[in-house]
Amino acid sequence: MIAVSAKRVSSAEPSWLSPDEQQFFEINGFLTLDQMTGAADVWLIRQELEALFARQAGYNEGALYDMAGDETDPDNPRLPQLAGPERYAPILRQTDFYRNAKRIAQEVLGPNVRLTQSHCIVKPPGSQSITPWHQDEAFGDPARTYNEINFWLALQPVNTENGCMRYIPGSHLGPVVPHVPADGKGNVHALDCSVAIDPSLAVDCPLPAGGCVLHKTRTVHGAGANMTDQPRWAYVLVFGLPPTPNDTGRQFPWQSERFSPRDQRRRAWLWRGGIFIAAWRKLRNRLFG
Repeated sequence: MIAVSAKRVSSAEPSWLSPDEQQFFEINGFLTLDQMTGAADVWLIRQELEALFARQAGYNEGALYDMAGDETDPDNPRLPQLAGPERYAPILRQTDFYRNAKRIAQEVLGPNVRLTQSHCIVKPPGSQSITPWHQDEAFGDPARTYNEINFWLALQPVNTENGCMRYIPGSHLGPVVPHVPADGKGNVHALDCSVAIDPSLAVDCPLPAGGCVLHKTRTVHGAGANMTDQPRWAYVLVFGLPPTPNDTGRQFPWQSERFSPRDQRRRAWLWRGGIFIAAWRKLRNRLFG
């Protein structure tokens, strides 16, 4: 199976996605766009994100953390990630990528979408860390159902050598499957599907710099290791509608099994007054996101 790719970049087009692309996305749960934004926009985003990582923005509040490691060696994170980078670099909300992603989300989900979360992921050169198979909704509140689209932007060319995204087509049509902490102990943030995933069904999604892959919140996905001598940078925006109540009584027991160093920093920051900052950010995002 080959993912459909968009050929345009201008936001002046009447519609970003063709009917065939929209149909592919609904059937498969993911879609690649080879030209989501231009080279200047990619350069700006990359420069801003590199500066945030260099000054360890958000570390004390748990926004900067090692997704795949237990942080016993903080100078050598396995898979560093920064949540909500636009909190620390507001210019990221003014990029073409941000505008284009929001517009596509409005096309697919309707006019009331807002930015629900975002993050930057770096795979260091020569890293053996993979991104395990998972569904994004497994990180959410089991009492709510989510209708969101993830926009994964490549900030350099990505392929199977440096860890491009991989998807299981049609997996979004089923429920949230059981997950476990990726290390089996709960000391890392990452989750892993605890049901068998057939890798022969996976579709790799290589992209040029400025290309993007979209996926739904229940689409099973992962990424391989970065076997090159250069870091692999990706910036992810998630736009969606307000979550709706889920009255099925479902439980996500894997969430209580996880208490990573990031979780500990986050909770300590909230108790020290960060809860008011977090509430203001959420309100601001609803008003302006």
